[in-house]
Amino acid sequence: MLPFRPEDKLDIVNVDFVADAIATLHQKERPAFDTYHLSSGRESQSFRELTDALAAARGKRRPVFVPGLARPFSWLVNTLSNRRGAVGYETSLMKVFLPYLLWNTVFDNTRVTTELGRKPVPFSQYSYPLLEFSRENQFSYKYQDWPTASVGGSAA
Repeated sequence: MLPFRPEDKLDIVNVDFVADAIATLHQKERPAFDTYHLSSGRESQSFRELTDALAAARGKRRPVFVPGLARPFSWLVNTLSNRRGAVGYETSLMKVFLPYLLWNTVFDNTRVTTELGRKPVPFSQYSYPLLEFSRENQFSYKYQDWPTASVGGSAA
């Protein structure tokens, strides 16, 4: 069971789109605007769309949404986030992100998509591979040393 409203949208955008937008806009001599929302905008997907895609990718049933549980769930997260140890750590992370899951907020990305000439990839297209990667790596990113230059190599 999920304590969310199934038709609420999540404005999630892929890092490739964000990086491209930042680089492109910063290189423009005169950007058309001084503010851009790097978001998935009006094409943000709903909880239902995202969970249906994840359920299909996993070959599982889709979850049941019980929006009435949002308040008790928030209380539980707030309470447990004050504990020490793994439970406190995990729920403190949830405490940070929970408002973004409960607020049905979508930003207007028209400016950036117009300037770039493209839209971000829908989250449902990469959410399952991202979940698999995260699980395989225990939700951490393995640090790798910066490559060292070979003798006689260029700095470029």
